[in-house]
Amino acid sequence: MSSSPATLVTLDALPPVGAFYAHYWNKRPFLVRDAIDEAVMERLITPDELAGLSMEETARARMVSREDWSCQFGPFGEEDFNTAGKPPWSLLVQNVEQFHPDTATLLRAFDFAPRWLMDDVMVSFSTRGGTIGGHVDSYHVFLVQGQGTRRWTVGREAVIDEVYIDGLELKILKEPIDGDCVEVTSGDVLYIPPHFAHEGTTLDDALTFSVGFLGPKLSELYGAYGQYLAEQEACDHRYVGAGLSAESAGFTLSADALEALRSHLAEPLSAPAFSAWLAAFFTGSSNEDIEEDSERDETLSLAAFTETLQAGTGLIKPAYVKFALIPSPRGRYSLGFNRQTFDIDEDALAVILSLMKEEAVTRNDTPALLDHPGLLRALYNQQALEFV
Repeated sequence: MSSSPATLVTLDALPPVGAFYAHYWNKRPFLVRDAIDEAVMERLITPDELAGLSMEETARARMVSREDWSCQFGPFGEEDFNTAGKPPWSLLVQNVEQFHPDTATLLRAFDFAPRWLMDDVMVSFSTRGGTIGGHVDSYHVFLVQGQGTRRWTVGREAVIDEVYIDGLELKILKEPIDGDCVEVTSGDVLYIPPHFAHEGTTLDDALTFSVGFLGPKLSELYGAYGQYLAEQEACDHRYVGAGLSAESAGFTLSADALEALRSHLAEPLSAPAFSAWLAAFFTGSSNEDIEEDSERDETLSLAAFTETLQAGTGLIKPAYVKFALIPSPRGRYSLGFNRQTFDIDEDALAVILSLMKEEAVTRNDTPALLDHPGLLRALYNQQALEFV
């Protein structure tokens, strides 16, 4: 790609996976008209349902007023949605895919993106004139327009040094965005790479679904892996100063000591434990209020689970369930779900890949289901899989 500013491109359809990473991912915004099937759009959360969700203690919700850029946090009450005499406002609710399974089906449209990096589906409802101002995000986002119409202004290149309006809770860019303007309606999808400035303004009451893909910071990776190592005594090796020489006497670390410590830090990254931990790490929810212990109230025994499969009942992975699959040594794989790791072999891999298509599978079309009842039962009892 050229380093010169890029004009927002309009595509005929969501891009093939190869073209997406070659030309757009981290590089260039794009717009696709009518990208989402109408049958999917009809099942997404409604404004009334979103307002109801924002009243729940476990939902992360906020409301932004266009008048003074004030930001109020939920849970909200019915009186908060009285629009009489109110300036334009926007309601934003995070992790909607965890609360509204039909909204999670939207994720299937983005299988060309790394769904293991998917952070959440944030849904915003805003009244006419509503906006949260010009801003930049540190993550990738696909903006799916629901009901209503919005006008977006999208910058033509990543912002290096953001300058924000002083004295506000929100980080709103001080200068207007120099970019392309486009109006979107139901089913349109707008892709914004990280650090590209953008601002959406509602032309009539509108619902927008923001599908975000967020990578971890280095500090988050180091901190979380360090905590994992602390819990795995066999992996948490102490530095004992092996190989030190007279050059490291007193208060001086020699160049050899420095390299030895660097190697000591790097060694756990090459251990099998790292891939197993990483698979679990990428499947935790970003909402700390959502329970991570997902075991069913009524779990099934191995015999009862197997009998259900033998009867021809379908098994499916719901779209809101996040998996991460990582190759491990010796032909095995680490399957992450809900900050847990499941060790699977190549025989089980074919079954897991079938389930990752998020379509119902049965013993009739996938006979190997009956070869791995222990693994599948464990995933079912943890609510990673459902019967159809």
